[in-house]
Amino acid sequence: MQNLVATEQIRSHRARIRQRERIALLEQRVAELEAELAATRDGDAARARQVARLSSQLEASRALQPASHSSRLDTLLAISSVLLVTHEVAAIIRLVVEEAVKRFPGVSGALLYLADPSGQQVVLRAASGGPAPALRIQPGQSVAGRAFIAPRAMLMSGPELELALDELDEEQRATISPLVQPWPPASALIAPLRFEHQRLGALVLYGGTHAHLFIPRDLPFVQALADLTSVAILETTQRERATRLQRDLTQTQSLHAETQARLDTAQAQLLQSAKLAAVGELAASVAHEINNPLYAARNSLYLIEQDLPPDSAPAAFLQIAQDELGRIARIITRMRDFYRPARTEFEPVDINQILRETLELVQTHLRHGQVAIVIQSACDLPLVTAHVDQMRQVFLNMTLNACDAMPDGGLLRITTFQLPPAPIQAHSVVVEIADSGIGIPPEHQSHLFEPFYTTKPQGTGLGLAISGHIVAQHGGHIDVESTVGVGTTFTIILPVAMPLHD
Repeated sequence: MQNLVATEQIRSHRARIRQRERIALLEQRVAELEAELAATRDGDAARARQVARLSSQLEASRALQPASHSSRLDTLLAISSVLLVTHEVAAIIRLVVEEAVKRFPGVSGALLYLADPSGQQVVLRAASGGPAPALRIQPGQSVAGRAFIAPRAMLMSGPELELALDELDEEQRATISPLVQPWPPASALIAPLRFEHQRLGALVLYGGTHAHLFIPRDLPFVQALADLTSVAILETTQRERATRLQRDLTQTQSLHAETQARLDTAQAQLLQSAKLAAVGELAASVAHEINNPLYAARNSLYLIEQDLPPDSAPAAFLQIAQDELGRIARIITRMRDFYRPARTEFEPVDINQILRETLELVQTHLRHGQVAIVIQSACDLPLVTAHVDQMRQVFLNMTLNACDAMPDGGLLRITTFQLPPAPIQAHSVVVEIADSGIGIPPEHQSHLFEPFYTTKPQGTGLGLAISGHIVAQHGGHIDVESTVGVGTTFTIILPVAMPLHD
């Protein structure tokens, strides 16, 4: 018994250490997620300030520009307002290329590239000429690659543009040329999509056959459009990231709470194991101390019985005493492994018969305590595989507890019935022991089956703990319902086919 309990304690201790390590990792993850979420929110605020600054600059420029540029500034302001409320990257980039074609005369094609997650390539994501085909460009390669690494908006034309277009391979040229007609373009306005030190992509506006259609004064407008696009894209992606972080944080906190609950359960089980180990040590000590006087008493009764006629009145009482002392002897013999009885000690038993025998032992106690008893036994109750003496001990503990709960007398109701099988419930026998006593306060109910927990001045706190363990060893369980001032009902559920444990 002690070795088994020690092994269980070691297992519980190791499980508790693993749970603590997992909780520490979860707490670290929660802190990381909270830090990332805070950084994301700070970034959102910075981007909002950037949009406001750009809008202010546009308003100021509008007042200083001639009428020819006023409509373009109005367009940028309108785009700025739309980008602030658009929270889908695909919609943002599509809007930008469409407006670019409308607001920059001579544009034969507008292309918008975004950097891939690695930052080693830019990928075509939107085109004014139709759906964007699969096209990847290296940073620094051709027009889009130069736009990606450029420090600001630039105008390309003449040999510089021809050299950049020559860097496209045949497949890339075949992919991009249908989007820019006529091909090759005569000029290009390029602008990087960037926010502070972060590069997001590139905006390229190709001009038609006349290079003079793009002029240097277009550069501030295309850069302003690129900056607005960058802020809108980054705000949208970071909003999505913040949502994911919040979801991950919620899930991690939930997992942390669940793991903490498991740790608390493991700690409670470890404490329970320690208490059961103390019970085992106490049982071994008691068994050793009681054995000798017990056998002396049994031998004395045997000698007295030999001197009495078999049909004398005292002989019947001597026989009762011998039977009860024999039962005590069997209990003492098993005390060292009280919590794990051998399989051979289980047998099919009649629960109703065990209850009747138990109630005969407490009749005097019930009468003196002015406790009336009502028994409702199912006549067709099936036999249950159980240990007779241990089940008698359970019923005795429950009955005496019920009497103690009715110090001024009351009603004790004992009911047995058969519980039909259910999807998660085996074929079972149910014993209900209900009293009309003082009841159990809610704060005590969760501790009823803990060893050494008692509210009685002279109680040991072992009766219900032992009863609960016995019933669990029989494959069953005990439920408790109690209302202060009304009474308590203990429901003992025992499976008909008990799963025997080694």
